[in-house]
Amino acid sequence: MTSTETDDAYQAGRFIQWGLQVKVVPFNHEEYRELIDRYIDRPGFRSLVRQFCEGLGLRVLEVNYRGLFLGTEDDSVFSLKPSDFRGTSGSSAEERLLDGLVQVAIAATIYPRQQDLQEDSIEAKPPITVSEVDETLRTICSEYKRRAADDPDVDRDAIDRGLQEAWRVYESRPGVKTTQTGKLSLSSTQGLIRRHLQQLVEHGCFAVSRHGTTELYRPTLRYQIQVKELAATRLYRDLQSLLDHAVETEDEPIAAGECDA
Repeated sequence: MTSTETDDAYQAGRFIQWGLQVKVVPFNHEEYRELIDRYIDRPGFRSLVRQFCEGLGLRVLEVNYRGLFLGTEDDSVFSLKPSDFRGTSGSSAEERLLDGLVQVAIAATIYPRQQDLQEDSIEAKPPITVSEVDETLRTICSEYKRRAADDPDVDRDAIDRGLQEAWRVYESRPGVKTTQTGKLSLSSTQGLIRRHLQQLVEHGCFAVSRHGTTELYRPTLRYQIQVKELAATRLYRDLQSLLDHAVETEDEPIAAGECDA
């Protein structure tokens, strides 16, 4: 291996290390900025970084002057497992259903339409609140139940059956429930949503601020890039479809004779 190749290998490792520090901004670090230039300008270095990432179970989602954005493969040591999230040795099937549902609902609250993900990522998205995500989920839940009632005999696949169970579990939980110390209980839907949002803050996907007693969660560019990957999944597309139809139904004008006397 030549000295140039050795240097490229070392710099590729450094670049990946910067990318794994999800809250670091290149503007504040000269080395990070130089490595971004190197990645953009040199195809050989770009290929080497991608090979190293592949070996680590990572994927390069995007590189621009705001950073190196990485995703993980399912079997990567860097991927977040349910046990990591909950801090326990395991979780029930019910909890895993709710975890997946809440994560997708957070994304759907910010990006309710597919085209929202394609908008200029430099323009900051407005912040969301825990109650807004809860409202999104309950709106989608009502639409799902309406569809199921309209066509109760349809032969549903595994994903659809999983969704049906997830909605049932979600509806059975109270929206708000507090502990003896006044905090939101994790047995409530809003408590669960807050936990997920706080976890996303720790992973550099949201910045949190306060307006009075209300917590405001503003999505970062990192989150938008991650959600573009999520948007390819059937679950995300199904929830968007349910949300779109629910909103359209709310906006429909009331026909003559349908108003209450």
